[in-house]
Amino acid sequence: MENSEMEVRPLRDGQEAAACALVSRVFGQFVAPLFPPEGVEEFLGYVTVETLAARRKDGNLQLAAWRGPELTGYLEMREGPHLALLFVDSARQRRGIGRQLLARGLELWPEPGFSQVTVNSSPNSVEAYQRLGFQASGEVQSKNGISFVPMHLEITQGRGHT
Repeated sequence: MENSEMEVRPLRDGQEAAACALVSRVFGQFVAPLFPPEGVEEFLGYVTVETLAARRKDGNLQLAAWRGPELTGYLEMREGPHLALLFVDSARQRRGIGRQLLARGLELWPEPGFSQVTVNSSPNSVEAYQRLGFQASGEVQSKNGISFVPMHLEITQGRGHT
């Protein structure tokens, strides 16, 4: 299996530019066309080298999926736990990378005993999150030009999901 060559590990200092490039590229391909300019600007302001580094210092969990020297996926979780970012390179989607990033994120999340993870999914990513076990928690909402569907994933004993 191709992903047997993949390694999921915490993002390291100096790797922020690669993560920003991946997230911005995938966002530009799939999500930005659905957003007004205000939403695109708001999102891109969230994924800069400086903002990623600052959020990691503040305790956000940032994981990168690597296949050799190639960054193939990125996940960021913040307090809640809330899945803030989950992006997989377009050429590598639907190969289990997002699932592996999420599983590793759940294993490494430092808050004990959490019973669910939330995410604000872009409307066009709802099906992908449903395949990961998430369920919609509400209708489409919009904030600062960013449309999203609130979703949640129930966590069972041992941090496996249902």
